[in-house]
Amino acid sequence: MTKLIFLGCGGGRHQTIDQKFGTGGFRIHENQKLHVDPGPGSILLSRQLDLDPRNLDSVIVTHAHPDHYADAEILVEAMNQSKKSNSKALIGSETVFQEKEDLGPAISKYHQRKSGLTVPMKQNDTFDLNGMKINSTPTKHTDPTGIGLTIQTESGVIGYSGDTEYFDELLDGFEDARVLILNVTRPGKKRIPGHLCSEDAIKILEEVEPELCVMLHMGMLFLRESPKEQSNWIESESGVNTIPGYIGTEVNMNEKIEVKRPSKQFKVDRFY
Repeated sequence: MTKLIFLGCGGGRHQTIDQKFGTGGFRIHENQKLHVDPGPGSILLSRQLDLDPRNLDSVIVTHAHPDHYADAEILVEAMNQSKKSNSKALIGSETVFQEKEDLGPAISKYHQRKSGLTVPMKQNDTFDLNGMKINSTPTKHTDPTGIGLTIQTESGVIGYSGDTEYFDELLDGFEDARVLILNVTRPGKKRIPGHLCSEDAIKILEEVEPELCVMLHMGMLFLRESPKEQSNWIESESGVNTIPGYIGTEVNMNEKIEVKRPSKQFKVDRFY
């Protein structure tokens, strides 16, 4: 069985400051344990959810914006404490490791050296993480080196859009995804460059037809139009089961896909 655990569904600079929805990214547990896009709050939420970062096998950062990488160095420190640290991988876009067009490096040279493996990925690259095949997919975002992901697990393909606007090539590689994680920054039709809105998500899901869609990276406008209302609209229009990735949400992938919603929603009160 493959398990996904979500550490928040917020994203963008305003939600990163406000922390209404959490910006901790998500984890994938199988034979390997991965943490993808560990933004601010990842380490605190990991503790609240009884997730030990020292047990990670890989940290993946899809681009050099702080809502995706802010806690990555802490997780690198944690996962490289073990005696098997030489097999632990830090995977990311080019700007995670080096400066490019005023962005990066997101991870210090010290923490890059501390990682057992460093794996810079351009769009449409492939990396084998101890038998788990990881592909990078194209994006169109303000970090031009940004990537999405498809991860081949024993229970099927997990797709992750990363931060991107809609474009035709975005769908490449997602066609076999059982679970598709979409970074939907704005509700309804209120799209902005470099990001998806709910209407874009509907179009993607109608094409890909995954078994489940999980919405992440929701910005401040979702405080007015709730994530649940938007996910219900996306589901009704696309026919694909769609949920927000609230803090503590778990998805178990086996013959069937089961969603375990958190018994309580961890919250961080506003401080301004």
